[in-house]
Amino acid sequence: MVENFMIAVTTTYLYAILLLSLRAKIAPNAIRPAKIFLIILAALDITLLIMAPGTGIDLVTQIVVVIPVLYMLFMTYINELRGILKKIGLIKSRGRRSAMINNELADKLLDTVDFLSNRKIGALITIERTIDLSAFISKAMMINAPVSSELLASIFIPTTPLHDGAVIIRNNSILCAKAYYPSTERTDLPLHFGTRHRAAIGISEQTDALTIVVSEETGYVSVAINRQLDYNVSKETLNLYFEKYLKIQ
Repeated sequence: MVENFMIAVTTTYLYAILLLSLRAKIAPNAIRPAKIFLIILAALDITLLIMAPGTGIDLVTQIVVVIPVLYMLFMTYINELRGILKKIGLIKSRGRRSAMINNELADKLLDTVDFLSNRKIGALITIERTIDLSAFISKAMMINAPVSSELLASIFIPTTPLHDGAVIIRNNSILCAKAYYPSTERTDLPLHFGTRHRAAIGISEQTDALTIVVSEETGYVSVAINRQLDYNVSKETLNLYFEKYLKIQ
């Protein structure tokens, strides 16, 4: 029993590491079955813990094992749990941030996107709205600097260490870079949608954030919000998105 217990615990932890690695790399269509399998493994651990008395597994060992397992499950499913709590009304969206977005920020974003698009530099820029993105921010590289076109554009230069992943903007500040989102699992998307486009749709499926994508292949600019991606938008259309979703006066 002790040997089986340790094998189950070890397998659960190794599989959790694999799952979180896949999530960090935004691997499409691999997360859902992985999470289901992780639940099965964790359930096996807990079952063996219940059966532990008399098997030589002391109480301290049980506590040391079960607490990290439960914490690991919580962190793996935090976005799903937050979504469920919002639907049943236990968590309320905070609406303080949208009112703080202004025309100065829009101008800087437009200048940055124009610079990146003309040079075909890939980029993923997310503006937080009412749903908190802390779950993604905590795993990214913190910056905490005022938004400037120069800084924002420089982050995505391919030779820089921060160019991969997304930038998250909150309250007119570049909060972090190198953030990674779960990829959408939709199968009806065009084949030319790359990793950035799929990640942008993925974050729009879980939050109300506005995400801008610049394609490094074509230089096209796209916008993802409300589970949809508007592909190859003009500068004028992008500004209309800002006016509609960022409450620009």
